[in-house]
Amino acid sequence: MSYPTIFTTPGLRAFAEAVDTERQAQLAKFGDQHHPDGTAADFTARAMRDSARVVCDAKAQRGALTWADVLDEEYWEARAETDPAKLRAELVQVAAVCAAWITDLDSRTTAAQPAVEEQPAEVCGKCRRPFDSGDDRYDGRARFYLTPYCRRCVAACHDNEIADHRCVICA
Repeated sequence: MSYPTIFTTPGLRAFAEAVDTERQAQLAKFGDQHHPDGTAADFTARAMRDSARVVCDAKAQRGALTWADVLDEEYWEARAETDPAKLRAELVQVAAVCAAWITDLDSRTTAAQPAVEEQPAEVCGKCRRPFDSGDDRYDGRARFYLTPYCRRCVAACHDNEIADHRCVICA
């Protein structure tokens, strides 16, 4: 199935298509499902949430953070939430971590790469402006190293070195 190009984050379109395919399979097998949330702000959920947060922070400081650690933290934050609006926000964060992890996995092997490139090689993956290889300024329009971003967009990132820092450049 072909979708319009609405995603700007590298790998997100392939992730969304894979999720859509899986949802279609679930709907075909189980139909439209409705279950209780099963979340609770009880002692166990709060303790697991707090423990996962401590582990994430400690591993991030040591440079040993893993995708599993990040996903655990987001999952337990969702499990400890009872407010539907906040639960939804936490589940979106879980999905975003899954998307980032899958994108990282896909970048490691050519077999897992999407068949069609999402971003044309000649434009910045964030601002979508054409690269200018002759622009050698720090914040110019040339491609930044081997990334799909221009130097200007990379220079605009405000990385504050927190474990869950997320932006289109750093994700």
